[in-house]
Amino acid sequence: MKRFIFDLDGTLLTSDYNSAREYFKKVIGDENGTFMNGIATYLDNYERTYSKYEVNNLCRYLNYVTGFKFTPEIIEGWKELVGNIPFKVEDGVVDLLEYLKSKGHSLVVLTNWFEEPQKRKLERAGLLGYFDDIYAGDMVLKPHKEAYICAKDRFNAKDCVVIGDDLKKDYDVPRELGMNAIFYDKIDLQGRTIIKVKRMKEIIEKF
Repeated sequence: MKRFIFDLDGTLLTSDYNSAREYFKKVIGDENGTFMNGIATYLDNYERTYSKYEVNNLCRYLNYVTGFKFTPEIIEGWKELVGNIPFKVEDGVVDLLEYLKSKGHSLVVLTNWFEEPQKRKLERAGLLGYFDDIYAGDMVLKPHKEAYICAKDRFNAKDCVVIGDDLKKDYDVPRELGMNAIFYDKIDLQGRTIIKVKRMKEIIEKF
């Protein structure tokens, strides 16, 4: 392998979104957490429909599907919040990144959220310097094939491996495009026979 393409949220970092619950309670009146409870589905459907994140598009989409009243200012506040929320670096991530860089591999992040807050999280985590580039959702979204084409850049598909915690976006689609993939299945939920790891340091043994 020559290029390692990492998902961010749920793979390199696990974030605490309690502050987001409080934010949406305040700005859209989500007293019962209805929006936050469905947020993964809302965003997943957006990502399948649109090729990138754009503030006005996301605002219109959420107004249509949720019944809450979003504004561009609320979306901008959400972006700011995501860049500053508490998180923890997944166990073994630093050891893995150190190892891969020592071997001369190219490392990049492919993430489905706006670039600026994701870059800020990586910087706060002390991880930003390991990566050659960040391909974010305001450029192109997984699972659209253009996202993986951008992330592989000049490298051949067979020389790239995608690592992430979403079975479709980080495993199935990359493999359909001729790329290698490793599913980060830290709680061992999947029953399929796939290439997966439960701990990041296991990847060192594979390369």
